[in-house]
Amino acid sequence: MSNRLEELPGQDAFPMDLSAIISSFYARAGLVKLNNGETGSVTFLGTVSPAGGNLKEPVTESTKKAARCFYALSQGRADSKRYPAIDPLDSYSKYLEYPEVASYLGEKIEKGWVELVYRGKTLVQRGKEANDQINILGDDGVPVDYHERFWKSELIDFVILQQDAFDDIDANCPMERQQYMYKKVLAICEQDFEFADFNECSKFFKGLINLFRQMNYAEWQSEKFYDYDKQIDAYIANH
Repeated sequence: MSNRLEELPGQDAFPMDLSAIISSFYARAGLVKLNNGETGSVTFLGTVSPAGGNLKEPVTESTKKAARCFYALSQGRADSKRYPAIDPLDSYSKYLEYPEVASYLGEKIEKGWVELVYRGKTLVQRGKEANDQINILGDDGVPVDYHERFWKSELIDFVILQQDAFDDIDANCPMERQQYMYKKVLAICEQDFEFADFNECSKFFKGLINLFRQMNYAEWQSEKFYDYDKQIDAYIANH
C-alpha cells in the first residue's frame, strides 16, 4: 500500500509517482565520463515478473515506457517448446523508430532493413489473427487464405524466431546468415500460392518448414547448406 507522506494511492495501490520513480532509475543508464577522462556506457536490464503474467499492471507498464525495449516471455510458447520463449508480438524495440538507428542498420546490414523487420512482424500478426478465426470457426469454416496466412507466420516462427541452443551451429548465427535466411523466408511468405484445401496447404508448409529447419543445422555457406537451399527452391517450384 502507498502511504508515504499520507499520499493517495495510485492504480492497484502503487504510488502515484511510480512512473517517475522508474523513469528516474533508468535515466541513470547511458553515456558516462570516467575518472581517467575516457567515456563508457551503463546499461540496465530490468526484469519484471507481474503476478499472473499480467503485462498491463502498473510496474510493467511504467517499465515499458521508460526502457523503450521489451522482451515478453510467453508461458504458452514455453509450454509448446518454442524457444527462446519470447513473444514476437508483445515484444518490441522502439529504438527502431529512431532515424539514426535505422540509418545505422541500413549501413551495417542493408538499406531498408528496419522496413523488412516490420514486414515480417506484420505477417506474424496476420497469422495470429487468422489462427484465432480458425480456432473459432474450425478448419472448414474459413477460406484457405486464412490457413495460408497462418502457415506463413509459422514458417517465420520456426525458421527465424526459434533457435536450438543445444546445437553448435544453430546456437550461434552470424548476421550475414540471419540476413540471408530472413530475406529468403520473407520472399516466400510474400508469394501467392494456390491450394485446393487446408490439408494441402498444411502439408506443403510442414514440408517446407522441415527443409528450412535442416538448413538451420547446416554450417553457413557449406556444401550441405547450399544443398538444402536448392532443395527448398525445387520444392517451391514443384508446387
